[in-house]
Amino acid sequence: MNSFVMVMIICFGAECEAVFDPSTTFNSHETCYSTARHTTAYMQQIYPQSAGEIHCYDENQLAEFQKYLEDGNKPTLTNPKPSNSIDA
Repeated sequence: MNSFVMVMIICFGAECEAVFDPSTTFNSHETCYSTARHTTAYMQQIYPQSAGEIHCYDENQLAEFQKYLEDGNKPTLTNPKPSNSIDA
């Protein structure tokens, strides 16, 4: 059974950061997605001038993303528009 990690990418202007905790996992994609929806609404209220995305990555996707960051790459939005979205 796969576990999923919620990865938030939040951008203020051109600066984006990835926020995630690999030790906090979800037992299903549906649970991660549901939590991501609530988190998106919260982030829109707290940081209305930001843009962001929330992803639910399985173990392999998370490993690829972590390697991408370790290689010196910066997180970017897959759909860079000034609104929060969920890509689960």
